Amino acid sequence: MYFFKGIIDIVIVALLLRLLIRPREAFFNPIYGLIYRITNPLLVPAAYITRDSTIGTILTILALVVLRGGVYIALQPMSFLSGIGISFLSLVQLLFQAYMVMWVVSLLTERSFGSSFLLLIDRAFSPLYGVLNSLGIPRGRFRLFVFLFLLILYALLITLIGFAVIPKAVLSPVSFLYGIGKGLMLVVGLFPGFFSILIIIGALLSWVSPDPSNPVVQAIYGINEPLLRPFRRFVPLLGGLDLSPIFALLCFQILGRVAQQIIARFMGII
Repeated sequence: MYFFKGIIDIVIVALLLRLLIRPREAFFNPIYGLIYRITNPLLVPAAYITRDSTIGTILTILALVVLRGGVYIALQPMSFLSGIGISFLSLVQLLFQAYMVMWVVSLLTERSFGSSFLLLIDRAFSPLYGVLNSLGIPRGRFRLFVFLFLLILYALLITLIGFAVIPKAVLSPVSFLYGIGKGLMLVVGLFPGFFSILIIIGALLSWVSPDPSNPVVQAIYGINEPLLRPFRRFVPLLGGLDLSPIFALLCFQILGRVAQQIIARFMGII
């Protein structure tokens, strides 16, 4: 059952990526093309409901989320509503973390730095920029308001879902603030977690001289370079050896854990 759940999680991630990939890009990019080939059979049932590929992809994701809820129920006896609710919570958490990864990269990356990965980031944030623009938010403050918007939306969603699936749960400002704290912990946890893993992978790749045109390599370097750039400003080369990844890992691990503990203590107070 755990293996089946893992497969569902991977497929959901592939479908979410497909929403950001254009058919023309899938034709020229081998990784994007692979994502299309993997997900195409899954979209066949949705094609009987709608001809819009975007809507069909969203419906397929929702169906997989419900299916994963059934797996949760099989693994641990619980009500149907609780299983579906936990599955939707996992989806909301995944989307929030994915957007926070893209937000950090966009914050640190200069607009002149171009790659297929950054094009996906721009495409993912385009609807949010449209909303902020309609609200009259200055473009120079878009990134700050995107962060606040995503954090508040995440806290609101997990509060509402928790109220729906947890017996005797009560909606209150405290539960919403708790959601804000959980969101901040997820953001901070990306540095000692996801970003640290990518830095390690990037450091290992540098020893084998990978093909720079490979889209996977471009994505890894596209995330790593903005993260390492601040450290390279004050970490000198040692005999031609770049030590900035080591300092970045140490900084992420120490400061990330400390920040999580501070947030956790604050959550305990409220």
